[in-house]
Amino acid sequence: MLVAVDAGRSYVKTVTGNRKFLFPSKISKARQRTFIQTLEDDMEITYQGKDYFVGQLAEREGSFTRQMMTESKVNTETLLFILTALFQAGAFGHIHLVTGVPINMYREDERTRLRALLEGEHEIILNGTYRKIYIKKAAITIEGGAAYWVHKRMGTVRIVDPGARTTNYATFKDGIFIDRESGTIPKGWENVRDADPEEMAAMIVGYLGGMWDTSDVVELVGGKAHELLEPFKRAGFGFTTAFEDPQFANALGYYALGKETIGE
Repeated sequence: MLVAVDAGRSYVKTVTGNRKFLFPSKISKARQRTFIQTLEDDMEITYQGKDYFVGQLAEREGSFTRQMMTESKVNTETLLFILTALFQAGAFGHIHLVTGVPINMYREDERTRLRALLEGEHEIILNGTYRKIYIKKAAITIEGGAAYWVHKRMGTVRIVDPGARTTNYATFKDGIFIDRESGTIPKGWENVRDADPEEMAAMIVGYLGGMWDTSDVVELVGGKAHELLEPFKRAGFGFTTAFEDPQFANALGYYALGKETIGE
């Protein structure tokens, strides 16, 4: 079974087969509640003897709700988000997982550590239901640039992915990734004070303007791509477009890459 999970800093996005879904990237230690009102998307999980609230339940009822904002994704939060996503996807048997890291973190040591964290057998209880999940292979690719595999094309392809903590930018030329024209800006929607589309567009265009030609066609991905589109054009890249389903762009790209390299 092939599952793609984009464990973003704002939302966890999942694609498998014809299904796609998301939940907030929030987690907290579970606590005893006096009156329990369970909503449809509430998730309480148990992993290695510890209980957690995940997603909207963590937002609503967590005492010390946290959001994964570290540079590295090799941490307990990433593992719990991905296991929750796999459970929700109905994962069973041997699972092939595709996920990603920011372009600047796409290093051999980082990928090795993340694979070691994810691969193997995991036992998880979600809302009282037990399941054993076995991740046979965890393939790690690049955030932002992964959207290229949804609809590959020749010529120069520029992709910009403003996230919560970072902004990834990627370049492909005739199907080949160009590392020297790709990277990660250490600024995103949730770590820049008073961030709005105009300010974000100005910041990103100012950074990329000396590296990319302003006549290039740029594709915006990420949850706020449509909000950023017109400000991005006004800031200097007049031939900018937005991905059709921008919030799921990475997850769809991960899945497309997984089908091509691993199979379903």
